[in-house]
Amino acid sequence: MLEASASHILVETEEVCQDLKEQIEGGLDFAAAAAEFSACPSGAQGGALGTFGRGQMVPEFDKVVFEEEVGLIHGPVKTDFGYHLIKITSRESKKEAAARHILVETKEACEELKSKIAGGLDFAAAAAEHSKCPSSSQGGELGTFGRGQMVPEFDKVVFEEEVGVVHGPVETQFGFHLIEITSRND
Repeated sequence: MLEASASHILVETEEVCQDLKEQIEGGLDFAAAAAEFSACPSGAQGGALGTFGRGQMVPEFDKVVFEEEVGLIHGPVKTDFGYHLIKITSRESKKEAAARHILVETKEACEELKSKIAGGLDFAAAAAEHSKCPSSSQGGELGTFGRGQMVPEFDKVVFEEEVGVVHGPVETQFGFHLIEITSRND
């Protein structure tokens, strides 16, 4: 998933927007201009909008942020809200992965299940029978998630280890996990 970070200044007219752009190109600090002139509450944070994905902003704004050059001041950009100067601060693909797991109470039980899976026991069947996680009813499937959405020990395995391999035992605050990474967008 593509994500971007941007700041903006929102004003009522194209003329004011163009004038501000010229002042910023002449040395006026973007954040200071946002704080003083922007009609958006984000002006109090120098116009910073944080990080967001494609489709979270109005189409005209979105198009600039996800298609134009990072680091430059773009605009005036007209939307239903008014006229914007947009400064794209970053744009990158967010790392995502999909995984399934089996959660048990002891390291020994985890090791025993790992051995049985290596010997041919179906992972999903083992999850359905042995996992104490609600995902057991879906064969341990956790779906797709981004880095930082799981506890650190789990996250580290999912985003750093080999895809398609059963990893574990991995101890977390919940117990011991066997984790199979089913996909990851490296």
